[in-house]
Amino acid sequence: MFIAVQISWLILLGIAELGAARWGRAVPRGARTARNLTFTVINHVAIPPLTVLCLAAAQVVHPPVGINRLPMWTGMILAVLAFDLAGYWFHRVSHRSLLLWRFHQVHHLDEDFDFTTGARVHTVEESLHQILLVAVAIVIGAPPLYLTVFGTLAFVAALWHHSNLAVPQRIERWLRLVVFTPETHVAHHHDQIEDTDTNFGFLFPWWDRMFGTFNRRQRTSDWRIGLDYSRDLGLIGLLLVPFHPRQLKELALRPATDAGPRSAQTAKSVTR
Repeated sequence: MFIAVQISWLILLGIAELGAARWGRAVPRGARTARNLTFTVINHVAIPPLTVLCLAAAQVVHPPVGINRLPMWTGMILAVLAFDLAGYWFHRVSHRSLLLWRFHQVHHLDEDFDFTTGARVHTVEESLHQILLVAVAIVIGAPPLYLTVFGTLAFVAALWHHSNLAVPQRIERWLRLVVFTPETHVAHHHDQIEDTDTNFGFLFPWWDRMFGTFNRRQRTSDWRIGLDYSRDLGLIGLLLVPFHPRQLKELALRPATDAGPRSAQTAKSVTR
């Protein structure tokens, strides 16, 4: 059932973008869409068995005791909040750790912004994130069902807040108070690091507001989506570049439209 929900949402957003796109295409669909969706196929094959294996091994060592004792809806809400908070910090650290950034940059190398960007996550990154969520589930005593529900919500939310949809401002204004919207998340994909290093949340914007990383900046027509140090790569390149001995930043051919030098203050904050 959960897979059916995810596939249905993927199709629905694809159809919606055809008729209600907010921005024109920066990159032709074709090969880009195919390689983005290939990542979600790979991850949907690889991640569920990993999750089952981790949960089974963990319950042998440490049977869960915790929020599974609470009424189901109370426990599930608390679990979703805990998983989302863990995801916020995993995402934020992925922008600071040179090792994790090797994999996370695959998501940011996309030079356009639509629902398929949300599906474009390197399998190693997705696996590490899933292992973290399993660890959180063990600590708080969350049943596997709660993790499955969160995984579905996170996938639906990722496709939604990466979508290129024209949401009426009167609706978007209220939505952004509760969940990330395309208007609030797009800054995270601006190729300038002062925007890229903001809005790390998955489901809720509260963590960014709480920890000082929320960015209200709105996209303009002269923005470049992607990373300032590299053009996008082909599918095989995206899969293999994290394992190259040298960082992509040292190897890459810079984009044709260079956004210019960063300020000295910004440059000092960069650790990747």
